[in-house]
Amino acid sequence: MSGSYPVIELFESIQGEGYFQGLGAGFIRLAGCNLRCSWCDTRQALTLEKAALMTIDEILRAGRFTQPRVIITGGEPTLHDLGPLVKALKSVGKYVCLETNGTNPVPAEWGIDWITASPKPDSNYVLRCRADELKYVVDSTFAAAVVSAGAVPAERIYLQIEGGKAESAAKAYQIVMENPHLQLRVGTQLHKMIHVE
Repeated sequence: MSGSYPVIELFESIQGEGYFQGLGAGFIRLAGCNLRCSWCDTRQALTLEKAALMTIDEILRAGRFTQPRVIITGGEPTLHDLGPLVKALKSVGKYVCLETNGTNPVPAEWGIDWITASPKPDSNYVLRCRADELKYVVDSTFAAAVVSAGAVPAERIYLQIEGGKAESAAKAYQIVMENPHLQLRVGTQLHKMIHVE
């Protein structure tokens, strides 16, 4: 198949966050990002410097994806034309998920099955794509007012604890409890808690 992508890493693990937390998945981490968040935990994916340019066939062979879900993440994967990659993954029976910062549209013709959008303060929490779930990192400046309530079904909005910080956890808890009408959830990073990639 044609098309090539700047790949940072291919691996299998559990999905550590959000709706599919705890379920097995394959991961394709692509390089390049249009934001520079201060608390980014995937800095190796911000630029193309550390990426290996791989064809779709190479990705499928090297990834050896055994789990039913494959998650395309980054960096910001919507900087690349994901259509051919998604088509190839679906042709081998995969349910394809995307993790995006929400700053770019996600064309319907790409055929993504599930979109996790994580609006960021560096983009004023803009959301330019449809989403199935939303994740917000709760840093010192975060406020419930930025939540795109109504953009996804109730109970699919996660307030992610910034880097395991106690003050972030306390703030996320407080926001959830003070805004029952939003049906927010405190989100954790299960993969970090059980010490897997």
